[in-house]
Parts: sequence; C-alpha cells; structure tokens
Amino acid sequence: MFAKLKKKIAEEAATAPRSGVRIPRTISKESITSMGADSGDDFASDGSSSRDDLPAQLLRRNDQIRKLEAKLSDYAEQLRIMQKTKEKLEIALEKHQDSSIKKLQEQNDSHQASRAKLAEGMALALEKKDQEWMEKMASVEKEKAALSGRIEEMMEQSLALFQKRDDLDELEGFQQQELAKVKHMVRTDRSCSNTLNRELLPEPDCGSVELKAALSFMRLSWIVETLTEQLHSPEVCEEDQNGSVTVDDLDHIQKVNRELEQQLSDKNRTIKQLQQRLAELKRTLQKELPPAPLPPPPPASSPSPPTSNTTVTNTSDLNDSREINFEYLKHVVLKFMSCREAEAFQLIRAVSVLLNFTREEEDMLKQTLEYKMSWFGSKPSPKGIIRPSISGTPSHWS
Repeated sequence: MFAKLKKKIAEEAATAPRSGVRIPRTISKESITSMGADSGDDFASDGSSSRDDLPAQLLRRNDQIRKLEAKLSDYAEQLRIMQKTKEKLEIALEKHQDSSIKKLQEQNDSHQASRAKLAEGMALALEKKDQEWMEKMASVEKEKAALSGRIEEMMEQSLALFQKRDDLDELEGFQQQELAKVKHMVRTDRSCSNTLNRELLPEPDCGSVELKAALSFMRLSWIVETLTEQLHSPEVCEEDQNGSVTVDDLDHIQKVNRELEQQLSDKNRTIKQLQQRLAELKRTLQKELPPAPLPPPPPASSPSPPTSNTTVTNTSDLNDSREINFEYLKHVVLKFMSCREAEAFQLIRAVSVLLNFTREEEDMLKQTLEYKMSWFGSKPSPKGIIRPSISGTPSHWS
C-alpha cells in the first residue's frame, strides 16, 4: 500500500511543474497569437471562421484553465494531505516497530531469564537429588557393613556356643558318670555295712559293740578313700586300700558331693539358657547355620568296687547303667564318626573310656587322626585289634 502511494506521489510530483504554471487572467494579443499558433489546429480546421468567434474561444480556454487550476490545487491539496498522512504513517510505523522490537526484546530477555532460572533450579534440584542419593548409598553401605559384621560376629558366637555346648555335653557326661558311680558306691557301702552288721551280730566271739564299730569304720574308711581318689582324679581311678580317713574327711567328701550336685544343677541351667539363646540365633540367622544336634541323654555308669569279703550288686541298677552307657556310647560314636577331625580329636578320650581302649590303642587312634589332618606323613601301622567293650567294666573305673 505504501509502495503504491509513494509511486503515485512521485508521478504527480513529476507532472506538477509542467501543469503548475499559472496562466494569467489577462491575455495579451501576443499570447493569444501564440496560443492561436499553438492551437493552430482549431483555427486551421476552421479557417472560414471569423474573428468574432475569438472571444468565445478565449472564454472557453479560460474556463478550461480555471478548471485545470482548480483540479491542480485539489491535487496539490491531496498531495499535501497524503504527504502528512505518509509522515504520520511513517511515524506510527516507526513507533510500532520500536514498540514491537522493545516488546520482543523484553520477551526475549524474560524468556532468557526464565530459562536461566529454570536451568539453575534444575541444576540445584539435580545436585540436591544426587546428594540425597549419595547419602542414601552411604547409609546403605554402612548398614550393609554393620549387618555383615553382625552376621560374622553371630557366626563366631554360634560356633563358640556350639563348641561350648559340646564341651558342656562332654563335661556333663563325665559328671553324670562320676555322680552315678558315687551314688552306686554309697548304695553299695550301705549294703555292705548292713551285710557286715548281719554277719557280726550272731557271732558271740566278736563279742563287743566296739569291735563291730571298728570293722564298720575300717570298711567305711576304705570306701571314702576310694571315693576321694575318684573325685580328685576322674580320668585315672586306681584302687588303694591302705589309706585312712577321719570324720573331717568324710564331711569333706559329703561337702564335695553337694558342691558337685550344685555345679551340676548350675550347668543344667546354663545349658537351658544356651539352648534358648541358640534358638534365637537360629531364628535370626535364617537357615545360615546347620541345625544343632540334639543334646545327648545324661550318661551314667554303674561300676561296682571289689571288696575282700563280699560284693552286693543291684541287678536293676546295673541294667539301667548298661542301658545309659549304651545310649551315651552310641551318641559319642556317631558324633565321633560324623564330626570334623579337629572335633573328633577332642572326643578320643571319651571314646577310649567308653570302649575300654588301652593306652596303645588310644595313641594309635590319635596318630591316625593326626595323619588324616596333616598333608605329609606316613600312615601309622596298627599294632593290634581294637576291641570295643560296651558291657565290660573299665579297669580304671573300678
């Protein structure tokens, strides 16, 4: 639109100087002559016209000139108006362009600022998220290390508990054996005392109560001495009838017996507590440890000390002792055959006592286990045949 308007204004400006010359209202003869010469076509075409028609032609020419001048003034006014309009439009266009450019610049600046702010916020959020994940990973690693250490500690405690329980089982077995031997000897002593009293009562030659008391005291002294030796050395029990005891020694033996019974009850309570703790550890470890074997039945033995005169044996007690010995022997042998070499090495003494091994047979069993545990070494040659004895009474128990 502006291009067309500018083109039209340029064309009118180019034609304006030619048509802008005003024709004077008073025309001289020369001008008329010149005009007549210029418009010779009309006069030439009408050569027969007279000079009387010349004023009318001049009037017509003047009217045409006035019309042209009026039209020219109108065109000039239109040109002036269009020039003002052009200037206004150019000013408005410049203002519009300036405002548009300013708005675009402001929008661009705000967009860049929002993008920078958004990028900064995203970077801060990402950094915060990374920091949180790093802290979570560190806490998880720390918790994992703590759990691993706790599991290892619980494994060590469980192994220690297993070892301690095995030791307690073995110790309890020996204590049960010693307690059974003590009880059996007490019963035997009572039977022997009653038998001796019955034998001494009908004899008038023995005569006096002092002699009976002396014999009973000698018998009791021998039994108490034997019990003392067995309690002080439970692994090697030898017979000795050449000692003498007093009432204080008998009180001491009774006190030791009570202490042993108290220790046995304490051990039983400790075993129950350890079993409860072991059950809790089993639930905590969740099948990470092998199931613990059942505790063996309390072993006991029923040896009968030899006497010079007579021996009284309770058949039911011997049968119960043999059954208990057999159950304990079966448990020890199964455990000895199924456990590792290091644990089996600790059970050699119990197996030797139960099966009545000689010293050579026990040494050969130790050498065989050492050969299995070592990388190098020669296999020990058997020096005899191991003959386990279940019903026989060991020589060092009597």
